[in-house]
Amino acid sequence: MAFIAIGYKVRLGHEEEIAEIFAEGSFRRADSAEYRDEEGRSAGRNVSTGLFIEGELMTRVVQFEGDLRQIGRHMGGQQGVKEAERKLGPYLQVPRDTETVEGFQQYFQNALMTCVFQEFREERSAQLAAWTQRIAPGADEDEIGTVFERVQGEVLRKPAEDGDPLIASVAFVKDEHLVWAVQYDGEFDAVVRRLHADGLAPRTEGALRPFLAGARDAGQGLFGAAAMRRLQMLSADVPPAG
Repeated sequence: MAFIAIGYKVRLGHEEEIAEIFAEGSFRRADSAEYRDEEGRSAGRNVSTGLFIEGELMTRVVQFEGDLRQIGRHMGGQQGVKEAERKLGPYLQVPRDTETVEGFQQYFQNALMTCVFQEFREERSAQLAAWTQRIAPGADEDEIGTVFERVQGEVLRKPAEDGDPLIASVAFVKDEHLVWAVQYDGEFDAVVRRLHADGLAPRTEGALRPFLAGARDAGQGLFGAAAMRRLQMLSADVPPAG
């Protein structure tokens, strides 16, 4: 399994309208989590998808298994995705063609964020949370990835102790945006407490400061409140969550 992230630039001031597009009961889920290649053969599946927004950035974090090249084709053929993209159109900073499968595939490739770090304790479906920060001009994405590896790599390669909700951590960059997402079991507050229990969140954010346009206080309460708003959480194995 692996993660990808797709970044959207949206117009400021329309968060509630965008949230309504993807609200439970408004959004039509995909017919199937599985996707197929051009010959109709099984090519993999979407395992978990979280959609997040903060300011002008909306990002879809997708956990998948199989052929990455087929994800855009699969999503572009889903009527629910097409309906949501049509409704989202007026709120995008840059229009794009997602009416055809080919158009969606091209947009999908252009919108992919660069994954600079990912580490799993287990490869399975679970909840997702995300944080975003602005990258300083000229910051090197490889060095940002090195920060995550140095601070988090060893921690995530160790088996989880009983009660530890943290399953995986991934980081993506595109243009001036950094997105850090974590996969976890249970409640959001529990994973925030866990990220502070051994200093993982403060140490990560502290080490990232030289590469960021602005730093924030990584105290437990403030860090939890700084998470991106989750608009949607879909999973092949976990019931829908708000």
